[in-house]
Parts: sequence; structure tokens; C-alpha cells
Amino acid sequence: MSDIRFFLEGFRQDLKREKENLEQFYRDYLQLNSEIGAKKDRYESLLLNFSTEELKFTLGFLTNVYRNIDRKKHTVVDSIFDAVEHSGEFKLTVFYGNRILEKYSSKEIEDFLIRIYTIRRVLNALIIIDDRLEYLKFLLIFMNEIEQFYDRFPLFTKENLRNSTDFYQFMYIYSLKISGNEEEALGFLIKGYNIKRLMIQEKIINYPEENNLFQIINIVGSYLQLEDSFISLIIEIDEYIKEFVKQIKDLKNYSLKKPSVLQPYLSNPFKKYINQFLTNIYILGFEEEYYQVAQILPEIITKEHQLVIRINEILLKENHKEEKIKKIKEDIEKAFNNFSHQKKEKVLYVYYNAYISIFREKIEEIEKIFPEIEKHIKKLKNPVSLYVPLFRALNILGEKEKALKIAEETKINAQTSGKKFLARAVDDYIKAELY
Repeated sequence: MSDIRFFLEGFRQDLKREKENLEQFYRDYLQLNSEIGAKKDRYESLLLNFSTEELKFTLGFLTNVYRNIDRKKHTVVDSIFDAVEHSGEFKLTVFYGNRILEKYSSKEIEDFLIRIYTIRRVLNALIIIDDRLEYLKFLLIFMNEIEQFYDRFPLFTKENLRNSTDFYQFMYIYSLKISGNEEEALGFLIKGYNIKRLMIQEKIINYPEENNLFQIINIVGSYLQLEDSFISLIIEIDEYIKEFVKQIKDLKNYSLKKPSVLQPYLSNPFKKYINQFLTNIYILGFEEEYYQVAQILPEIITKEHQLVIRINEILLKENHKEEKIKKIKEDIEKAFNNFSHQKKEKVLYVYYNAYISIFREKIEEIEKIFPEIEKHIKKLKNPVSLYVPLFRALNILGEKEKALKIAEETKINAQTSGKKFLARAVDDYIKAELY
């Protein structure tokens, strides 16, 4: 129990400090937005564009929302917003959220919980909408509510711990997307992870239904972004990866009793996140852990991911590379029938870079694939990454000056579009091949 008090006291201090910092940041951000004429109360006027039938349905649904909350209190809040967001109406989440906060405004414990559960869902919706100004506003509201809740109800340990993990998760989003402090973002992630791990150890939450999987995914992704920083040097990343494998195994075993528990992990966006995590740990050299997850949950591995890993295996490990890299092109072309532009770009980026590395001494092979790369660049939507094999091929074909120009432009485009890994890869290719 002393560990719990220790973590809660740390959370309380972080909450007080970050609230003061955020209040100043919000005032400055609000001023900047008012200067450029950003609209206020955009969600309050949402219903003005509704037809009569839509308006009747929306107001009727609101009546049912109140009725359900009056009967079932905070336990029904998540179900209400699940219904609201089922058709992708995340702006309505903000509208309904404001109505609930107005109605349930007392200092009674149930009203506190109703507001806290509601604000969580509004913040998650605002992340999806990418409304940063409103996100800051609701994050401050959330901080005030959970601070008052802790002061009034310190013995409600489970709720206070849950509030603390949500606080750190929302601060992670703020640091990553709004203030742009990636090291601070990783620090918030780790604090939230440690509290949730404690909740699992103390059996405070229903593990493995509630787990640390997505916190671990974000920690590993952030670690890769900050690979050369001080904070990355003090993180034992292998511990997080091994914990991920353990929790996936526990989730799979639990699914034998309750199959529905796996459904969120086998559907997008969660499936996409897990595949990105698997790519990351493969890059970091944790091949055994990658294959363990693939064996435990083979249905989670997408065709796109399988192709990327297979190409890398041909390039880095196997004999008869030339024959195998040509043969895998048949699998790529078959898979492309069901691929989005983004997936096609990802696979082609890996494929053509591997092809060029394998055939770099054979000019005729590079001449053969060069028009293919140009063709894909014309067909796909702004495929920044495909300019990498393009400038690499140009360099081998003797057009070094043109290759260097494209490489520098690609690096700038990657940086301005937030593709840090790509920018780093371009920089590595420039140093290794063009100078």
C-alpha cells in the first residue's frame, strides 16, 4: 500500500505543477488563435446546420442520455459515447459532453465521476478531430476535476489511480502534439505505465482485459524517435518489449474463456499500431520477441507487414538474394490489389531500397527498375519515401548532382511532414553514398 501512496503523491505534485504550466500555455495559445480569427464555440453551434429530423433525433438522444445517467450513473457514460461515435460523429461527442457537464455539476461523488468519465471521452474525441485549442481547454477542466476529486475523496484509490494514468496519457499527447517536447512526452508515458503496472500487480484492475499494451507501443515508438538522447540511454527497452510479449500471451490465454476480448486488437486502428510496434522491435533487433508475438497471434500480422519483414530477411540474412528479391515481387503485385496508397508506398520503399542494395554493382538491373520507381511516384499520392530509391538509383547511374539535389529536397519534405525516421534514413544515405 505504501507504493500506491508514493505514486499518488508523485501524481499529485505533477498535477499541480503541470496545471500551472498549462494555464499559462493555454492563455498564450488562446491569444494567438484569437489574433488569427479562430472561431469560438464551434461545437455549440453544431446543430444549426442540422435538418429538422436530425435535430429531433439529436435532442431525443440527449433526453435518453440524461435518463440513462440518472438511472445508472457514471457506469453508463462510456456506453453512451460508444453509441455517439459509432458512425464517426466525434464532434457530437463534444456537444453532448458539454451538455452532461452542465447538468451534472454538483460536488457529489457521482457527479464528479460522471464529469471525469465524460471529459475523458471528449479529450479522446478531440485528439481524433485534432482540435488543439479545445483539447487544451478540456485538459485544464480535466485537471481541475481530478485534483478536486483527489482532495475530496483520497480513499477512492482505484479511481484516483485511474485518473493519474489518464492524466499522464493526456499530458503525453499534449507534449508530443502541441508543445513538441518529445523527451517530456516519453517521461509522462513511463510514469503512466508504472502506475498501471502497479494496478495490475495489486489486482486493482481487471487484467488482462485492461493492460499496458498500448503504453508499451508508445514507449518503444518514442524511444526510437529519441534514440540519441539522454533519456533513451537510461531506459531498459528490452524490459518493455518482454512485458509486451507476456501480456499478449496472457490476453490470448484469457481469450479462450472470452473470445471477444481480442476483437479490438484485431481491428484497426489497434491492429495497425501493433504491426508498427512489431516493425519497430524487429528494427531494434528483438527478432525472437517478434516471432513469439507472430506465433501467439498470427491473425494480427497484416500482409503488408509480412512483406516488409520478408524483404528485410532476404536483404540481411539469406543466400541467393538476387533470385529471392525478384521472386517476392510476384507476392507484392498480388497483395497490391487490396492495398491503400500508403501501404503500397511503404512496401515499395522497402522493396526498391533492398533491390538497389543487392544489385548496386549491376547497372543493367538498376536501369531496369528506375522507370518502375518513376511510374509509382506518378501514380501514388505524394510518396515522399519513394524519392529515396529514386535518388539512390540516379547516383548509381552516374547522375550524382541530380541525385544529391533530390536527396536534399526529400530530406526537407520528410522533416516538414513529420517523418523523422525517413529524414534520418535520407541523411544516412547521403553520407554513405553521395559524399
